[in-house]
Amino acid sequence: MICWSCQKSAGEGVTCAACGAVQPPDAAADHFQVLGVERRFALDLEALERRYKELTRILHPDRFARADPRARRASLARSVQLNEAWRTLRDPVRRAEYLLRLHGLEVAGEEGTTRQTAGGERARMPVPQALLMEVLELREGLAEARSAGDGARVERLSDEVRGRRARAMTEVAAALEVEAQERAATALVAVRYYDRFLDEAQLDVTGAAHAG
Repeated sequence: MICWSCQKSAGEGVTCAACGAVQPPDAAADHFQVLGVERRFALDLEALERRYKELTRILHPDRFARADPRARRASLARSVQLNEAWRTLRDPVRRAEYLLRLHGLEVAGEEGTTRQTAGGERARMPVPQALLMEVLELREGLAEARSAGDGARVERLSDEVRGRRARAMTEVAAALEVEAQERAATALVAVRYYDRFLDEAQLDVTGAAHAG
């Protein structure tokens, strides 16, 4: 890339290697490239945060308030790109979903997953029947506890589901480590179901606390 400021080779960094001017972002760069980390699920989050803060200090638009308009635009665009990358990669679920998206799989909430075919179309991967039955039983138990006003049972069910969610995320990590994307996607769908259950259960707990 040629630097807009000095017309020399800018190099691969966020600023020109020759003159230090902030360079416009590469629109094709993925979130891992933006933060300069390996494209994988297992990341050192402390190192990731340090890198994010380092880049934020370099790119913050306030530093360019009186700079050339092109530098201000580049700083703002880079900052937007950086913040989106950080929001995605710091969260394990969003990071896993993003990795799968890069491989052509879209985890579509509780509707399951779609995969891009060789012809460019989307093929749906159905939600496993066993998971649907599992969640149905859990929701029936929650409904019974709600009807009985049994807050202790709601908490027990929530603890159980939190454990299942943790195991599902462990499965996501293990599957992505060996690039078993479809297996990871199936586990992520389960995480979505568990999260929705926990949200519903939390409403019961919160409502009971307010009523008390």
